[in-house]
Amino acid sequence: MDVDIPEIPSRYDAYRQGLREFIVGNLPELAFKQRSGLRAPEDPEDVVKLRRWVRGLHDAGYGANRDDPFEARISIEELERTRIPYVLGNPLVAGAIVRFGTEQQRAAYLPAIASGEHIWTQLFSEPDAGSDLTSLRTRAVLDGGHYVVSGQKVWSTWAQFSDFGYLLARIGSGAGRDGITAFILDMKSEGVTTRPLREITGTTDFNEVFLDSVRIPVENMIGEPGAGWSVAQASLAHERGTLPGDKEQDPAGALVRAARHRRRGGRAAIEDGAVRQQIGRVAARSLMERYLGYRVQTRAANNQTAAWDAPLVKIWFSELNLEVADYALRLLGGRGALVEDEPLAHEDGRWQDTFLYARSWTIAGGSNEILRNVIGERALDLPREPRGDR
Repeated sequence: MDVDIPEIPSRYDAYRQGLREFIVGNLPELAFKQRSGLRAPEDPEDVVKLRRWVRGLHDAGYGANRDDPFEARISIEELERTRIPYVLGNPLVAGAIVRFGTEQQRAAYLPAIASGEHIWTQLFSEPDAGSDLTSLRTRAVLDGGHYVVSGQKVWSTWAQFSDFGYLLARIGSGAGRDGITAFILDMKSEGVTTRPLREITGTTDFNEVFLDSVRIPVENMIGEPGAGWSVAQASLAHERGTLPGDKEQDPAGALVRAARHRRRGGRAAIEDGAVRQQIGRVAARSLMERYLGYRVQTRAANNQTAAWDAPLVKIWFSELNLEVADYALRLLGGRGALVEDEPLAHEDGRWQDTFLYARSWTIAGGSNEILRNVIGERALDLPREPRGDR
C-alpha cells in the first residue's frame, strides 16, 4: 500500500478536548486578520500577543512540534481552525539546525523556536537571485573570528519582527553552488536594515533586508563552509513537501457557499448545472491533492522519498489554489472584487485577497517552472534544460 495514514486512536480524545478548552480560554484578540498565505501582523502589539499565545501552547503541551505523531496531528488540525498563527516567522531553519547544526546550536535555538521566544526569517532570495539561488551575490569574507557580510535579500517574511535570520551567503570566489554557506544572523546586528514592502494585497508581509558589513561570528555557521547548497536544499524540500497550514481545507465547500450566495437570473448560481460540474471538478482534484500529500508523507516515513515527491505536492497545491480563487471571483461577479469591511463583500472579501495572493504560491519555494525541470531531470532522467551560460 502506498498510503498509510493511521486513524487517531480514541485514547487521544482527551488530548483533543484539552486543546479545544485551552483554545477557548486563551485565543488572543488581534488587530491582525489572518488571510490566505503566509501573512505577518502590522501591529507590533499583535506580535507580543502572538508570542504569548505560542508560549502558552508550548508550556501547556499543545505545540505543533509534539514528538508523538498523533498529538502533533491533533494540534495542527485544531490550531489551523483558529486561523491564528501558532508558528511564528519562518521555521525552516529548525530542520537545518537539526540536521547540520552543532550541539550548541541545537540547544540554543531549537527550544526557543518551539516556544515562540525566537522569531526567524529566511534570507535566501535576492533581487537577481530568486528561484535560482546559485546566482546569489551576498558575500561573506572571513575576518578573524567573524565573517563580514554584505548584500541584499528580498521577499523575507516576518523580517521586520524577527530575532534571527537563516542566511545564505557566498564565501570565496566560486560561482554557482560553490562557496554558498548557511549562517545564523542576529537581526539586531549593526549593519542590518529591514524595509517592509507594501504588496498588491495592501499588507506588508514581505521585506527587503540590507546587509552592510555585518559581522557574524564563525560559530554561527550552519554546517561546513561551502555546504550551504545542501543545507538549503534540505530545507526547501521540507517547504515544498509541506502543504501550507492556512490553505483552504475544503475548497469545493467554499465554492458551494459562494455559489449559494451569488444569484443568476433570479436564482442561486448553485442551481446552474455548469457551476455544479466545475465545483465537482474542484472537489475531485482536492481529494487527489490530499491523497498525493498522504502518499508523500507515507513514503517519507518509510525513507522512500523520490526526487519528484515534494515538487509534485507543491505544484499541485499552488495551481489548484490559483484556479479555485480565479473561479470564485468569476462566480461572485462584481462583489468578488470587494475588500474586507465592505458591507456587500462576500465572507469579508476573502476571495479577492486569496486571488491576489495565490500567484505567489506558484513562485514560493522554487517556481513551478523550475520544479518541473527538477521532476524531469532528477526524477525522470530527461536531458537537462539548456543553461544560459552554454
